[in-house]
Amino acid sequence: MSSIKWDQKISGEIFKSKYMLQGESSPEEVFKGIAEEIASAEKPEKRGEIEKLFHDQMISGKLIPAGRILANARPDSPMKNYNNCFTIDVEDSMISIYDSLKEDALISKMGGGVGFDISKLRPKGEKLSGGGQSSGVVSFLRIFDQSAKTIVTGGQRRSAHIALLDVSHPDIEEFITAKQGDRNKELTQFNISVKISDDFIKAVEEGNDWDLVFGGRVYKTVKAEYLYNLLAKNAFIHNEPGIFNKDHVEKYNNGYWAFKMDRVNPCGELVMPPYSLCCLSAVNLSKFVENPFTERAVFDFAGFRETVAAGIRFLDNVLDKTAYPLEKIEVFSRQWRRIGLGFTALGDVFAMMKMKYGDEDSLKLAGEIARSMRDTSYITSALLAEEKGPFPACDIKKLLDASFIKELPEDIRDKIRIHGLRNIQLNTVAPTGTTSLSVGQNCSSGIEPIFALQYDRNIRTGVENETRTETVYDYAWLKYLEFAKMEGIKSEGKNKAPEYFVTTMDIDPVKSIDIQAVIQKYIDHSISKTLNLPPGTTFETYKNLFMYAYKKGLKGFTSFNPDGSMKGILEYSGSSQTIKRILAPKRPQDLPCDIHQINIKGKKYIVVTGILNGSLYEIFVIDDPDDHIDLRKYAHGIVRKAGSGVYNLIVESGPVEAVLKNFTRTFDSPNASLARFISMALRHGTPLQFIVDQLSKDTNFQDFERVISRVLKKYIVDGEEVITGSKKCDDCGGALVFRDGCVTCSECGWSKCT
Repeated sequence: MSSIKWDQKISGEIFKSKYMLQGESSPEEVFKGIAEEIASAEKPEKRGEIEKLFHDQMISGKLIPAGRILANARPDSPMKNYNNCFTIDVEDSMISIYDSLKEDALISKMGGGVGFDISKLRPKGEKLSGGGQSSGVVSFLRIFDQSAKTIVTGGQRRSAHIALLDVSHPDIEEFITAKQGDRNKELTQFNISVKISDDFIKAVEEGNDWDLVFGGRVYKTVKAEYLYNLLAKNAFIHNEPGIFNKDHVEKYNNGYWAFKMDRVNPCGELVMPPYSLCCLSAVNLSKFVENPFTERAVFDFAGFRETVAAGIRFLDNVLDKTAYPLEKIEVFSRQWRRIGLGFTALGDVFAMMKMKYGDEDSLKLAGEIARSMRDTSYITSALLAEEKGPFPACDIKKLLDASFIKELPEDIRDKIRIHGLRNIQLNTVAPTGTTSLSVGQNCSSGIEPIFALQYDRNIRTGVENETRTETVYDYAWLKYLEFAKMEGIKSEGKNKAPEYFVTTMDIDPVKSIDIQAVIQKYIDHSISKTLNLPPGTTFETYKNLFMYAYKKGLKGFTSFNPDGSMKGILEYSGSSQTIKRILAPKRPQDLPCDIHQINIKGKKYIVVTGILNGSLYEIFVIDDPDDHIDLRKYAHGIVRKAGSGVYNLIVESGPVEAVLKNFTRTFDSPNASLARFISMALRHGTPLQFIVDQLSKDTNFQDFERVISRVLKKYIVDGEEVITGSKKCDDCGGALVFRDGCVTCSECGWSKCT
């Protein structure tokens, strides 16, 4: 009989479908089997004691093993892979590439994700020893992508992948723009990241050139700022690539004397050399908050340290019990014994402690938790080295000279000086989506804020197409509702939640980066976190966030733009969805405007687009007026609001102004209404591409809609809204946009590069 009580039905359902795969009838059996299997790495006289320790920590929900451990770690399991992800190498030869492809396939077959660096591959156009030219790094990446699509990992899902390319590689421009979301559906099995350096950022800041180099030869020189903008632009619009700050990573490489940590696993939480693995578990922080939602709420650091110590021993044992997909990975892993203990439910802890995610008190608590995890992990690893011996490649003198080790308290360094360490590196913060939803009872994932307080989930009943609706609650929110009921606190639903309950889309991105930065200081590996941008975030704001993340010392940076071309795995739905209402800026009396002449099927129209601070604000469409002013002579003017619903169009006519009074009077009612609705959408921030797409979906697409869509398309280039201004193309009058170091006409294609 299970001693676990599922607070929500969904948690039990997911646990059963994902982890009760070895014939178990209850979660208790799962944890009993895991504890027995992982404790069997101990000396016989200690096994009973350690098995009980592991079992108690898991059954209490305090220690959550990673998914492969939960699914596979049993004494009689036919699948002995207990690790989630691995890294391999890809050398610059056809034989090596296909050897790596074979290694990738073997790992995928065992249920592991794969990460690698492709910077060693020669660039496109480079001569080959056997004749011909190289097709470039992206072309070889497509081969790995196709292989990943054909292999179902562990009988359940396709393998996750990540590829990194150095910012100085000659193919970097093609790599940066390779993935464009739904537009090209390229490399769908891969995340991609660019390895940037301190020198590159310095070149960006100083406006210097940047050489694209391979094999000591400079292939091309570009402005560093151009490359930075290209990277930021594609990430802003298409949510990839991410960035990998290689100098930040290498600074905290405990094994600096033997290897570089030049690659990462698919989710980005472990930075590693080739032929390494991700041996992961997480501590559920929500289990250590005492007296939640009260003024007496405290975090139980003593209990937390006990679980961290158990988790380090647990993961060290996993390395001895797991099966390895490649001999090279087994040899390297046993030599260095790399593990990654992290935590989950940080967002829930802040709410339970009555703190807002990102505020000063939350930053302080986050730092204390991360520091406590680091210190406990390192003292535990030193004690394990005393008991079982240090990792075989341990060089204590060099280890003590590592930058991260130098920052440890002196008493821990003294232990390392005597015994060494059992593990080369120890901590991370990984994404814990499924395990947090199941074992964690839908606690917030990893370092992330609460995603949604509650949402409705449609579930098939199994009777034809019949479904039932089930409300799913965030763990802390559910506990708060129980607390409020018990205390007699009137609750009016999630819209009246206490102010310390903030969700992903409520949080200032800068504060989100600050939380990651304060934790990263104490994490020897990296942190998997996606920065969710508020709807309406501008590109200029995003570029500043990009740089801010670097300046704060993050080892990696990944973002999700809800206005971009890709959809997230998690989206608000049903009653949980909050539509952000954007108030329109007040219209001044005078707005500058562009004047467009359109001819469709012999019928003439004039379209006037009002512009506020460089963005479209309103649109008017009129038949070519039979008036004393020939508007076809003019490209620009001013729309003056002369009264309620009355607008005058003012243009320069020689030394004086010409005024076309009440120029919208020729509107007929249906067209006027459509123009007003489009203007309303524009000034409330709806992206132009969305408006054009909606107009195009109308099966009764008439002349009037064509007029509007043709004009709006002039303000869109590569899915990005052109920031309008007074400068127009001298040849055709089209809008000019600055991109890729060139001024280009969006209409006729005229271009001048600087």
